[in-house]
Amino acid sequence: MLAFGGGGAMSKSRLLIGEVSKQTGVPIRTIRFYEEAGLLSPSGRRPSGYRVYTDQDVERLRFIQQAKRFGLTLKEIRGIMRQSRRGLQPCCDHVRQLFRRKIGEFEEKIAELTATRNRLKERLRQWVSPTAVKRRSYAVCPQIESAKTPNTKRRVDR
Repeated sequence: MLAFGGGGAMSKSRLLIGEVSKQTGVPIRTIRFYEEAGLLSPSGRRPSGYRVYTDQDVERLRFIQQAKRFGLTLKEIRGIMRQSRRGLQPCCDHVRQLFRRKIGEFEEKIAELTATRNRLKERLRQWVSPTAVKRRSYAVCPQIESAKTPNTKRRVDR
């Protein structure tokens, strides 16, 4: 388990942000953003005022990038890191439940995207001919405005 607290057995290299960026492939602006978001805290500053990072900071950044590849949000990643700092095993039940929830979210999103793709395909099949467009006036785009939409109750704002 990678502990996200201070200290530890990892070496204490004193890296500048550019070196960390090169090692991880994470842009400097993103590293600074992660600091502002509370996901990363540089271990200190050089007398010149430059932030310095350790090997553990590099590992944290790699963890964040990998977690993002699994579709986790920064808030979710922060929660896992918080559990790790408390000494809890984040790779067990919490992350398993998180992954299950994410799978459900992705399945819903896939269904929404599939429905949208199908609407687009149908719209292409029913494309309005240029001659039909001239017969009627449209506010913006006849290809969108002439589409048949299912009857749905619309809420009236007052």
